[in-house]
Amino acid sequence: MSPKHPIDPKDLMAVERATTGLIGTAISLIVLGFVVEKFELFLHIMSLGLDGKRHTHLPQLSHIDFYNYLGIGIVSAGIILSLYTYRYYTRWIGSLERREINTDKPVYFWLAIFVASIGATLLVSMLII
Repeated sequence: MSPKHPIDPKDLMAVERATTGLIGTAISLIVLGFVVEKFELFLHIMSLGLDGKRHTHLPQLSHIDFYNYLGIGIVSAGIILSLYTYRYYTRWIGSLERREINTDKPVYFWLAIFVASIGATLLVSMLII
């Protein structure tokens, strides 16, 4: 068994900053998913408020299931990202102990694609629904 090399504190702090950033992104996804999913409640309350008004057209609530599933998917992605973050951290610590540099480009690529697709889906839903 080879002896462990000491980790440079600058490298350790950089990994911890990246890990903290991923946890922050996971929390943001969970909160965004909750807000999107609860948008149904907002629409329902608005429809009840508009129900008593004369000459008011009630909004069509047929697309509520869309927001439920979208919100659940976003929250699930946040949970998966938060669980992956621990693996990310331990892999990087191991790499630093072995004095290796590995990149996690695929993680950031897929995270960027996922967040962009959420934004595009919400934009389309605002324009169409």
